[in-house]
Amino acid sequence: MQTRDEILKMKAAMLYIINKVDSIDTLHLFKILYFADREHLAKYGRHIIHDDFRAIDMGPIPSCIYSAIKVVQGKNRPEDYSSLEDLFNSIEISDRLHYVIKAKEQPDMDELSVSDVKCLDDSFEENRLVDTYDLSKKSHDYAWCKARDGGYSNNPSMNTLDIARAGGASDAMLEYIKESEIVDSILR
Repeated sequence: MQTRDEILKMKAAMLYIINKVDSIDTLHLFKILYFADREHLAKYGRHIIHDDFRAIDMGPIPSCIYSAIKVVQGKNRPEDYSSLEDLFNSIEISDRLHYVIKAKEQPDMDELSVSDVKCLDDSFEENRLVDTYDLSKKSHDYAWCKARDGGYSNNPSMNTLDIARAGGASDAMLEYIKESEIVDSILR
């Protein structure tokens, strides 16, 4: 379960990307966020968004953001996802097929660090014009494959260390992330 601060940071990152283009299809949003998070983990040893990335057929998806979008699409009941209210109240559907979303507000830039914005911008520029099929295929990296191969559910969670490794994290950074996860689990 994510904290309120983590939800607000997810919201800021999501709105930051959406507002760069006015509206965006969900697959591009998910992949841009994934590649930005992966790069940030590999370089700085921490997530941009503390969402649980799941390995679905089309590649990694951030599960909380996906659940919030499903509320807006009418596929999830809002009362079942009340902790994500900040997310689903900040977006709307902008196409009749319910796959393109639009922001209803601007991001709170105080939620994002300089390094967060840099990785989000890099991922956006690298991936915004990539065809959805190619973008999905590109996201089938080491972390996605490992989750799919070892997963016992239809949409297994992707491991943070595997995501960082897929992003090119050094051994020292992987050790730092592992130690940080231990500390975080003790403090929660």
